[in-house]
Amino acid sequence: LVASLASVRRVAVAADVAPDATAEALRALLAAEQAETDFAIDRDGVRVLRIETLDATANAGEPAPAAQLERGTTGGLSGLEWVGIGRRAPAENEVEIRVEASGLNFRDVMWAMSLLPDDILEDGFAGPTLGLEGAGTVTAVGPGVTRLAVGDRVLAFMPSAFTTTVCVPQNVVTHIPAGVSTEAAATIPVAFLTAYYGLVTLAGLRRGEWVLIHGAAGGVGLAAVQIAQHRGANVIATAGSREKRELLAAMGVEHVLNSRSSAFADDLKAINAAGVDVVLNSLAGEAMERGLTTLKSFGRFIELGKRDYVANTRIGLRPFRRNLSYFGVDVDQLLSDRDRASEIFAEVIALFGEGVYKPLPYRVFPAGETVDAFRLMQQSGHVGKIVVRPPTILPPLPQEDEFRFDAARTHLLTGGFGGFGLETARWLADRGVRHLVMTGRSGAATDEAKALVAELGARGVAVKAVACDVADEAALSALLADVRRTMPPLGGILHAAMVLEDSLLANMTEEQFANVLGPKVTGVGLLDRLTRNDALDYFILFSSITTFVGNPGQAAYVAANAYLEGVARRRREEGLPALALAWGAISDVGVLARQKGLAEALAKRVGVKAMPAREALDLMVQALGRDPRGVENAVVAIGSLDWSAARRLPALASPTFAALVREGGAIETSERGSIDLRGMVATAEPEAVRKEVVGVIVEEIATVLRVPKGDVGMGKRLAEIGLDSLMAIELATALQERFELSAPPSGSVGTLTVPGLAEHIIQSVQTGAPDDESRVSQALHERHGGEEMDAATTAEVLKAVQEKAAAEPRGVLQ
Repeated sequence: LVASLASVRRVAVAADVAPDATAEALRALLAAEQAETDFAIDRDGVRVLRIETLDATANAGEPAPAAQLERGTTGGLSGLEWVGIGRRAPAENEVEIRVEASGLNFRDVMWAMSLLPDDILEDGFAGPTLGLEGAGTVTAVGPGVTRLAVGDRVLAFMPSAFTTTVCVPQNVVTHIPAGVSTEAAATIPVAFLTAYYGLVTLAGLRRGEWVLIHGAAGGVGLAAVQIAQHRGANVIATAGSREKRELLAAMGVEHVLNSRSSAFADDLKAINAAGVDVVLNSLAGEAMERGLTTLKSFGRFIELGKRDYVANTRIGLRPFRRNLSYFGVDVDQLLSDRDRASEIFAEVIALFGEGVYKPLPYRVFPAGETVDAFRLMQQSGHVGKIVVRPPTILPPLPQEDEFRFDAARTHLLTGGFGGFGLETARWLADRGVRHLVMTGRSGAATDEAKALVAELGARGVAVKAVACDVADEAALSALLADVRRTMPPLGGILHAAMVLEDSLLANMTEEQFANVLGPKVTGVGLLDRLTRNDALDYFILFSSITTFVGNPGQAAYVAANAYLEGVARRRREEGLPALALAWGAISDVGVLARQKGLAEALAKRVGVKAMPAREALDLMVQALGRDPRGVENAVVAIGSLDWSAARRLPALASPTFAALVREGGAIETSERGSIDLRGMVATAEPEAVRKEVVGVIVEEIATVLRVPKGDVGMGKRLAEIGLDSLMAIELATALQERFELSAPPSGSVGTLTVPGLAEHIIQSVQTGAPDDESRVSQALHERHGGEEMDAATTAEVLKAVQEKAAAEPRGVLQ
């Protein structure tokens, strides 16, 4: 008995299976040693259950006209996906380009990782999209286009540049210089316009002047080196690794310094005591200020990064007494003035035509390796540019939502006066419902319910608000009779009535069970039976995602919802409409909105995270638009899961959930559970705690760097073993989850060894000291050079990350 309880198996038996056949099947299942936990026995034999994510394109037919790279529902770089999109004809003064190669920039990596707030990008030419530049062939021209024709090979600035087809204004498009391949052309636009605008247009760099170029092995940096050398300037370059510095030296750059060392300013003075005339800067904080000190009188400082802007860094004006000039450069903003940008870029392309400039070194990734391309840039493992080819096989276009609530019919919402019910009623009105019946055991008794009924009435919705216990057959029959007599025909039912009586199973009374089961079990049975003669468009049952993963203290509630789901499947088998929605947690209305602690406990215990009601209801429409007859689509879960917590649930160890866990991103960390570090520090020996923390840190570093754990050096600073600033954010977030910390580790992570970081984390737990402005060390690169970010900017970035984290990946699960 004990052995069997250790692995509970659930079996559903069809009613038409003979008892002897059922007994034999059960005997075989009990005798077998297997990991499966969920079975169905029917006349065809024994089947196992699989829960899978719904494919948004499952109902789509022909391939889409075009494809575009988007941040996927799983979030982060692993969530990047090519999706089918529509295609439009070019408007006046626009051309359509078949994109054959797109240049990857660091802004794309940051945007994909949700590390840039929307307002940083929204005023630019490309806006908050992936991609800014590409190259290809003109396939159509709009009215007014005079200098481009179909068939022309072109390079261009383009929003959402990771795409197969794009329409852009003709004044951001130019012909590819002779002898330049399409992929090489994709390396030109952003890097050369940025560097040329900074060094030539703004700084007016002249022959014989000295220029300091930070991050010179990146795309903008290599373009700047070419421009400076052509103009006869003396170049001092910096780069973040020995290999990159050696490359620059091989390119003829005589003076190459280490950008990761604050000593670069002193080293520069040793090269030229007078200093430099121009600084092309991508460093932040103190390093940026040290760069200012290297300028001669009348020097020009060209700022390329956004980090100090985001952090609103303050610098003293004293250096500017020497007639210094400060210029901020953002090519995305520059492109908003397309006439000026195209005029400047025409000068660049003319020099390419003369053979003065050459395309940058690059590495090409096919569409299927897009995530690898982004990760390479995240890790600063590239030199020059990274180029991505779009897919050659187009994905299908996701099916448009075709489900509509019939405005001419009546819609019944039970449990309509709870928080989620009220929001559902308002949402139905927004979706066109004009005849609505709302029920609840007490009717519209609260001020909130009364206000909602009045609001809908003012909007022209005929609302019948009724006090009715859906588990009372006489009351429900009378209500339905009244609706049929006084209102338009019944079009559909949303059964949201519920009662919660949370208690451990051993302590639950029969009365509590009855209270919970009544509205769902008895209620759905009555609704099912009493509306058989109504030609319903839909029959929606509000269930809970806890039927998938369980929830301690809610055995009766889970059982009641499981019954709802069974009714939905049975109705579909009988050819009747039915859809059971296993809702996840709703954040802004209902019980979780009132009890914040409950929401936090639910997220920590079972990984269910909350989403806004409107977002959940919008996803419901997608589910309604799917095959209304297939039994496999009768139950759909809509919710968000924190896989670091959810994967610890015993249920998710079953093969039933294998696809779900894998697609949720837990496959990489399935063996890496979280640790109550505070509890361990309080109870375990210091050496045991230290050993455990070091082991976890090594695991996470190995995951971030994609190397074996044995390759993680214990005696070197993390920055020296390859952990750059973006990866430091990834590591800090992972350690926060693993150790159940309230915030990511603070301090300069990159300057610490593994044992040093372990001591830092342990001490922070022991002292309970809150993280301050240095929340995550080595925050992130803004440009190609791999420079570190100052503490104040890191705090700003982390704030943006944490705000984005409030909107966890959403999805529809089957």
